[in-house]
Amino acid sequence: MPKTTQTSTNSRYESMNSQTSPIKTATFSEPVAKDEFASTQFLDPNARLPRIQALRGITPDNCGYFISVEEMAKSGWIDFEPFADQLVTYNFESSGQQEQGLLLKEPRMLVVPRTSLLAFDRAATKETEQLTILGSWKREYKDDENVGNCQMYEVLLLDINNQPLHTVPLSYVAKGANHATFSAEWQKLTEEITACHAIANGIAARPKNSQFNSLCVFAFTVARELVGKKQKSPACRVVSHESPTMETWKNYFVGYDADLKTMVWDGLQPTMPLMIRGETTEVPALPASVEE
Repeated sequence: MPKTTQTSTNSRYESMNSQTSPIKTATFSEPVAKDEFASTQFLDPNARLPRIQALRGITPDNCGYFISVEEMAKSGWIDFEPFADQLVTYNFESSGQQEQGLLLKEPRMLVVPRTSLLAFDRAATKETEQLTILGSWKREYKDDENVGNCQMYEVLLLDINNQPLHTVPLSYVAKGANHATFSAEWQKLTEEITACHAIANGIAARPKNSQFNSLCVFAFTVARELVGKKQKSPACRVVSHESPTMETWKNYFVGYDADLKTMVWDGLQPTMPLMIRGETTEVPALPASVEE
């Protein structure tokens, strides 16, 4: 399991920073007429996106959502400077690798599911360092200790003012107890926003679709906790989220900012159908992505 040490701006950060020439503030260009090839039907569903991962760490201080500086650069991170003194170095004990990046304990993000609940082979994943997907989750897998469950998402990180921190969505694979708590808390948030919107508009609070839910700001807190039935092990669990009220719900919904809504929908593409993973599908793993 990984350990972290706090680090200040160093040569790797400075080199990356000079190469990426980050924009200091987010800007939105005027809408342009889109041709037929701008349609989602031309997107490659298997394209490899930059990634963020949930890490349980070796101590509670090491638990959080981690994105390496390399993945930050790939994601089109808008401004590196404010995060220079927040960089940490993760030491992955299983591989001996080190990664420098951000460890977020209270992330703020927009979320779009990319798959339904999937099953993966734990032994094959550990051996190959590839997330080896068996297919859709089946009830009979519940008692098989070698089979875990996961779900794939794309997320967009936001700052405290609900402005995007990057331009390219991040791929996130939620597994085990992390997935169960992430999914449950996010579902609660979307239901709360739906209820507030319904009351404000005098309509029934019927469930909304992915387009609406992708505009809901999920601000949550994580903790390193022991989970399991027979043998307990630590996991990075989502333990709570900021709940909107009738007075605050628009602070957790970005749909009324026309430019931001367009950027979110163009980036996260919430209308795309869920991907269907065939058997023995392998997904390249990050150093700690075999964690649950």
